Amino acid sequence: MTAVERSAVFEAEARRRKIRPQPAWGSGARLDPVVARSVRRFRPAPDEEQHLVARLLESASPPGKSDVMTQLITDVLALGYYRALRDGTRDPLTAEVAARVFAGLERRLGCHVDRLRRWKTAASVRWRARAILETGGILVGHGRALRRLGVPWLAFVTDAWALFERAVAEVRRGPSIRPGPRVRARPRGLV
Repeated sequence: MTAVERSAVFEAEARRRKIRPQPAWGSGARLDPVVARSVRRFRPAPDEEQHLVARLLESASPPGKSDVMTQLITDVLALGYYRALRDGTRDPLTAEVAARVFAGLERRLGCHVDRLRRWKTAASVRWRARAILETGGILVGHGRALRRLGVPWLAFVTDAWALFERAVAEVRRGPSIRPGPRVRARPRGLV
């Protein structure tokens, strides 16, 4: 996707957000105390204002490849965390909020992949090592909460690594070919 197409996706989601009903905040959330502490400590989820500020800063000085790969790694791990929260909680409010955050992170991940693809970036050993270190940090800081949500550490690691490798494979695939008008050449020698 081009930057204009990505921008259109984010703007369409902002419009949907305005008309979509809010979660049932009045019923309150029933979270395990360990999970509640983990959610509080986890990196904040992307929201519209943060997106606007990020776009403003990007237009002032585009982030480097290293910055975007770091964001990709962070979002891959956050996807795993919010998937566990969405699927592992019994509280409907928590599940709905986690699902919305998860959807926003998926959109952002696609944006990171497109940007790295345009820059013809390949994942280096250094980025893979960083992904491993970041995964370890999540397990140390949030492992108990993930277990309470029904996600063993090995399942979290394998899912996160598989998603990271799929994203890297998408980056490696190179810029996608945009379909355009088909032009057929007339064979030589024919009228």
